[in-house]
Amino acid sequence: MKLPAGTQGGVVLDPKNEDMVEHLRTFRGAIEIDTGRGKGFILMRNGELVAAYFEDKDGVYRGGAAVRCIMATPESNRSEHQQNFVMRLYNEEDYAEALDMCTQDSLFIGNALPVHDAAPYPPKSPGASRSPSCIVNESTLGKIMSQPGVVAVSAFYEGFPVLSLGEADFEHVAARAEDFLRAGTGIAQDMNLGQPGQIILETAENKFIIVPCGDLFLCIITRADAQLGLMRVLIRSIQNEVGRET
Repeated sequence: MKLPAGTQGGVVLDPKNEDMVEHLRTFRGAIEIDTGRGKGFILMRNGELVAAYFEDKDGVYRGGAAVRCIMATPESNRSEHQQNFVMRLYNEEDYAEALDMCTQDSLFIGNALPVHDAAPYPPKSPGASRSPSCIVNESTLGKIMSQPGVVAVSAFYEGFPVLSLGEADFEHVAARAEDFLRAGTGIAQDMNLGQPGQIILETAENKFIIVPCGDLFLCIITRADAQLGLMRVLIRSIQNEVGRET
């Protein structure tokens, strides 16, 4: 699958270095990826992962499954095969065309496979279509933002913000939320407490809440006076709504 060519923005060998991460905060376009195992792309907008596609000898991956596959290259393979990340800068017309193509092929990160399912989709046959497995949009986040005391909310995946509302440095928030999620999950598993259904960090000024929502996680920042009981009821309602649409 080929997205619009856009404008060549250079070749990157390590997109995780600090200078590159800073640049991606204002980047709008596609990153073409060749891992040595397969090829694909990630569509980005101002630091947010929007859509992804990856294809290797095992099949075709879309959305979150594509991102997981791209990130899962073992260190041994990375030394054997040089990975190239080619940046394609998009104007408004290029980006709109790319969004349309990703919509037709269900490539948005919110349409990803569940995290526990690492198997690829089979290669897509002509005329085939796929229903999205998760719906998280601005309306979903708007319900949370309308609650008293909520400062910001972000849907994130693997440390990257996918969709956000409110006032915050969402790239930083998503990265720290991912760290918090991994640490909390590890502690819960080590203590045989099962999978966390909700992780909350409270300070004198704020509450920091992380909950699963379909294929993504929601990170909610509130003032200290926000009512957690009401928030839990709303979150459960949203989780049930997303579950019915998967």
